[in-house]
Amino acid sequence: MYMKIEQKFALVSDTSEISLSEVWSGFSPMWEGAPALFDHDQDLLIFSTVEHAEVVRLELEAQLLAPVESLHLLLLPSAMHMRKEFTDYGFISHSNQIYGYADNIFLFTVHSEDSQAQPYQALEQMEEHLLASCSENGLAIYLTDHHSDELMLRIARAYHCSIEALHL
Repeated sequence: MYMKIEQKFALVSDTSEISLSEVWSGFSPMWEGAPALFDHDQDLLIFSTVEHAEVVRLELEAQLLAPVESLHLLLLPSAMHMRKEFTDYGFISHSNQIYGYADNIFLFTVHSEDSQAQPYQALEQMEEHLLASCSENGLAIYLTDHHSDELMLRIARAYHCSIEALHL
């Protein structure tokens, strides 16, 4: 069982005069060997590796004479079903890819511990706390606020289930 979730790295700046995308499109063609942009969204530039993001961050700070912040993202499966609260924890990019802010979310799966396990009841109780979920290739993944990890664990235990946190 496998579900594709990838780490990505974004850059954002508070400069309101010009967007990072505009700055990037202006100087990247002249930058020999510039790291490839994976994706973007409004004022976010998204790269595949932390190294690429760091090289671009330093170059952008020199161009803008302003700080540029790095964000750790998770590229989530396209089958992800998002609740309305998800927008505080992630976004859909310009190219319709779904991202979550890695430092703010908790990804997990639920497993039955024994014959008394009641996973459906556990998930029913967890539902009000979920921000997103998806099921792909026989694997169900749930996403909640990173502060809810202990609560999800307690709910699972109450129904003879366990939680496996997905660490990327």
